[in-house]
Amino acid sequence: MMKITIKETGKSEALSIIDENTGVDFIQDFIGNYGALSDGQFTFDEETGTYIADQDTFDWWDKVVTDQTALEARIAELKEEHGYEAVDEVVNEATSVDLEDLAAAVNKALDEEFGEPAGK
Repeated sequence: MMKITIKETGKSEALSIIDENTGVDFIQDFIGNYGALSDGQFTFDEETGTYIADQDTFDWWDKVVTDQTALEARIAELKEEHGYEAVDEVVNEATSVDLEDLAAAVNKALDEEFGEPAGK
């Protein structure tokens, strides 16, 4: 879990993204892989042991993480039903988009190939 203090309010928040296969929280790797830990979106406060971010940055990442978590759960279900290779092929073809559009693009491709999820 990544503890975050919002600059404008001092409110404490958290971001977390768990790998369903390993149970490992990889939020810092996920955010770091997109440069947000080195480009100023998040700064680490050694005194408090938390990251500092403005509200807009936190909200953006919170949505991306929520969308990605839901997508990963859907992909895991589809792999059980349709097989690893079939699902990975669709996912890999749909990932050439900006991060904030990734979950929507992959979900659209999965809908086209395997149908919409139940309850949608």
